[in-house]
Amino acid sequence: MNRPTAVGSQASPSASPGWTAERTLPVDLRAGTAARTWLRGLFAASCPFRDGFLLVVSELLGNCAEHGGDGKVSLSVVHGGDRVWGRLVHHSPPTGKPVLRGDVTAQTELLLAQAGPRVPVEELAEDGRGLFVVQMLCSEYEHVSGPGSSITEWAMTGRCCFG
Repeated sequence: MNRPTAVGSQASPSASPGWTAERTLPVDLRAGTAARTWLRGLFAASCPFRDGFLLVVSELLGNCAEHGGDGKVSLSVVHGGDRVWGRLVHHSPPTGKPVLRGDVTAQTELLLAQAGPRVPVEELAEDGRGLFVVQMLCSEYEHVSGPGSSITEWAMTGRCCFG
């Protein structure tokens, strides 16, 4: 994955042409609410990345709570120009295995082969829908699990919201 270059942290990130932010959250089902509230304060209301990024973070935090056991997560965000990049580090060994790009279920592979990127979400199995949506929203997505943590990185690119 192409890691972002450093962008200066600003006191008022939504008014700046670039910003970085990081927060640590507990792994539980309330973490998504806390993260969304925090992120809404960082992204400008007019930012075209805002809603999609909040959805991605919600899904990934939900997966940590469901598949990753207890612990803490570190969420990092870098926003600059026409790109927003996120990194979620779950500081606990994974206890389950979510469906990931390059490791999708046979059902999802079949649907993708038949319909391309316009697969109706309703046709996917109950598990795996969220990460399918995440993959469709992100221009880059990578997940690595290790013995003591898992790291998910993603990027969204598109229309610039600065300037």
